[in-house]
Amino acid sequence: MTLEERLDFCKICTNRKTDFKIGLVCSLTNHKPDFEDECEFFIKDEKEAERKLNLKLNAAGPSRSQNGSLKPAKNINYGVFLTVSGILILLFISLLFGVIILTAGISFLIRGYSQKKILAENSSFNEKLKNK
Repeated sequence: MTLEERLDFCKICTNRKTDFKIGLVCSLTNHKPDFEDECEFFIKDEKEAERKLNLKLNAAGPSRSQNGSLKPAKNINYGVFLTVSGILILLFISLLFGVIILTAGISFLIRGYSQKKILAENSSFNEKLKNK
């Protein structure tokens, strides 16, 4: 395991502590993590894990879609609707308005698929935690 992979565990552990000279350390050992497969002191901080996941989900996608949902399926559906609407408006009503709607739809699609990827990575990480 790399230091970054170990720190992923430490970032959501109740035993984490920030040392301003070293960075994130274990509050029990006052050292950077040096475990190989699992830390014997690891206790998952559910609130922090949820907060970190929500931050990642909220930051996913382009800035145009930042007011979207934290649910990827909802963003994907909204993105498909806006993309199709934008194409129809582009073809039949107004070039400028159609481009604006089409761009917004694509940004929501990107956000939804980015969130889907983040949730898959989080699920994989949680499976690692359960197997240990």
